Amino acid sequence: MRVLAKVLLLLVGLPLSAADRPAEVVVLCTLHQMHEEVSSYSYAALSDAIVRLQPTVLMVELTPSDLAGRAEQKNKREYQNSVYPLLQQHKWTAVAMEPEGPQRAELLGRVREAEERLAREAPQKLEAFQFYVESLFSYLQPRWRSPADANAPWTDDQFAVKHAFQNKLFGPKEEEGWEGWNHYFLDRITVTAKVNPGSRVVVLVGVEHCYWLRAHLRNAPGTTLLDTASLLR
Repeated sequence: MRVLAKVLLLLVGLPLSAADRPAEVVVLCTLHQMHEEVSSYSYAALSDAIVRLQPTVLMVELTPSDLAGRAEQKNKREYQNSVYPLLQQHKWTAVAMEPEGPQRAELLGRVREAEERLAREAPQKLEAFQFYVESLFSYLQPRWRSPADANAPWTDDQFAVKHAFQNKLFGPKEEEGWEGWNHYFLDRITVTAKVNPGSRVVVLVGVEHCYWLRAHLRNAPGTTLLDTASLLR
């Protein structure tokens, strides 16, 4: 009956209620400590972008414990410099995305095992990869002239290539850790969207994860993925 009611509403041209609409999901890339190096995407610019996206729910790249305690972050310094103050000012629902406990240890352990194996068996390959990563960010940073650029398809494409190469170079443990971490994010996002129909869910996540999440959210049930770059221009 519920499906029939939706069809009838559409046929007579009446809008669906918020409870019947899928959640709008916006993936907003962050640069962690690099916000201090990219003047066009500073902590202030990140704060402005979040406010402009008008979230109902703000999903953050933190563990539940860190979010609850507003823990200072060593690398993800956007939290103490931007996100935590915004959460104080606005009545957004905040949802943590990172795993903690045994699941976190298992996923990070796989990545660490892959890195240690490569360093032990092929240190020259690890050195070459590190040079590639430094070169990639040296190329991207001056080209990020706005928050929209950091969220543009061409930025996503660069990191899709990076992680395809990284998974191949470091081996199956690296790929298992990377895919597992991203799938955990994805599961948290889809569950949050399901329990918040008709809302705007803004997902804050490091720039390297964005290509993966956008690709998997485009056809995720109960969600409508919005174009972040277009919203920010």
